[in-house]
Amino acid sequence: MERVDRLPRELFLSHTLQVGRRTSSALFCSALIILTTTLLSVRLHSDDISSLLLGVALATFCAVVFLISRALLQIRDEQQKAAHILDAKEASLLASEERFRQMADSIHEVFWMIDAQTRKSLYANPAYETITGRPLATLKADPLSYEELIHPEDRKRVLFKLEQAMRTGRFDERFRIVPPIGAPRWLWMRGFPLRDIRGKIQRLICTGLDITRQKEAEEEVARTLSLAESAWAESDALRKATLALTQDLRMDDALDTLLESLRELVPFESATIFLLEANSHLFVAREFPHKDHAITANTYPSGFQICDYPIISRVLENHTSVIVSDTNRDLEWRIFDDHPFVRSWICVPLIASQRVLGLLSLGHSLGGELTSEHLRIAELLAIPAAAAIQNARLYERAEIYSEELERRLADLRAAQSALASVAKAGGFPGKRFN
Repeated sequence: MERVDRLPRELFLSHTLQVGRRTSSALFCSALIILTTTLLSVRLHSDDISSLLLGVALATFCAVVFLISRALLQIRDEQQKAAHILDAKEASLLASEERFRQMADSIHEVFWMIDAQTRKSLYANPAYETITGRPLATLKADPLSYEELIHPEDRKRVLFKLEQAMRTGRFDERFRIVPPIGAPRWLWMRGFPLRDIRGKIQRLICTGLDITRQKEAEEEVARTLSLAESAWAESDALRKATLALTQDLRMDDALDTLLESLRELVPFESATIFLLEANSHLFVAREFPHKDHAITANTYPSGFQICDYPIISRVLENHTSVIVSDTNRDLEWRIFDDHPFVRSWICVPLIASQRVLGLLSLGHSLGGELTSEHLRIAELLAIPAAAAIQNARLYERAEIYSEELERRLADLRAAQSALASVAKAGGFPGKRFN
């Protein structure tokens, strides 16, 4: 409307300028005529001084009016030129503003302008509404409402960095925002200063990029790498444990190797290896006592009856492992002697050739500390451990049979020697006794 109203005003100024020029020319001509007439009158009437003075005054007045008119016309010309320059600058400014709005409205990043003194939002493009899920009207109604969008865990840090940016002009932060609907989103916000002629920061111009998918991809890659490293470490530990278990045929060494290998993979506080005896009794073959409840081995019971512990009976009957996240909430749980502190517990049967040889028991004083992942590792390690225990038993039996055979062979040799001596002393030449 302002640009339209200026058109008749400019026409009126142009018409006034033409009238002023004509008037000033007429006044100048009138001053010349009056001055000429006065001089002629003085020549004809030399004694009329008052007429001369009146003519000179009138001519002077006309000249002054002429000069003032010319000055006013020059001022009017300068004002008109200034108005044209102002219109041109205003048109250029409007065009720049229109281009800025078109650019800001078309980009997918948040374009944001903040006052450096009050930290109030001055402008935000439509992408703010798309990314944050909040209408721009709420930001206009409350210019500080953007602070509520920041995740509570990131808010203090981000606002502190924003306060610093009002002085330094540098802002580069990644943080989470909480939209009204849906999961939190990640935003990468960068800012640069807008200074006045004295170099003082007046505004902070920020651009925000939604990096939620990038962050999720980074977390997925990190999780995959962690799983790969964990799987590699687990496989390497299992390989070493299996190799150690199969290399040594001594029972004590096999049991110690099993507990040492488990210690590297499972965060237990107590561990016990029970071996089955007469299908009704379990005795302690090896154990690892809790460091805060360390008791000498002689004080531990040698074993217990299976029927006294229903949960262990179920493990032996079904040949399946059991995990108890919280022993205080398990109805089948019975407290082990000298192990009342156990809150989370894992029990894995040691099976070889489809026969249960014993049990592997792992405990922790905190509920939920032993997980299904730990159960899986214990089950994997129980396979070569059961084979090692079976091989150690076979080796022990072979040693017993070997010692018995050697003893009997020694007895047979002694008997043969005695018989030979008797035969020789009793006169039985040529007779051999086998």
